[in-house]
Amino acid sequence: MTKNEFLSILRDSLAGNVPSDVINENISYYRDYIENNDKAESQVLEELGDPRLIARTIIDSFIAEKGPMADFYTKQARDEYRGNYDNASSYDNNYEDDYDNGYNRFSLKWYDKLLGIIIIIVVAALVLALGAVALGIFFRIILPLIVIYFVVKFIMERLT
Repeated sequence: MTKNEFLSILRDSLAGNVPSDVINENISYYRDYIENNDKAESQVLEELGDPRLIARTIIDSFIAEKGPMADFYTKQARDEYRGNYDNASSYDNNYEDDYDNGYNRFSLKWYDKLLGIIIIIVVAALVLALGAVALGIFFRIILPLIVIYFVVKFIMERLT
């Protein structure tokens, strides 16, 4: 394997998994390491090992470094790799892009929709039934008490 092959495999393995600045930084580092080593190029490449394994280590380190934001940066790297990256780094724009691309899409099956309709009908029936009970209590108990109160008050005012 030559230096160019090594760097090409490393770049291809990193592409779409980490942002381009991380890729360029690592390509530059390994290019300098290979070129500025006292050993022969083939020996240095042999010591370095498989560039895919190095790429996996770089990706894992990047994800560990970013913590909870790793998914955001990984998505950004994939968009950049695909050429979809429009320098809009706000979370809201990226969420909308995810939704448009089919990520996080919430789709319901017919039986989920049917269950939803049944639940809405049951809740509406309960609300109507409770409303009817409340109106019944109002007209049978509360309204007569209010009428009695005003009649008694009216009579008391006339007597005094």
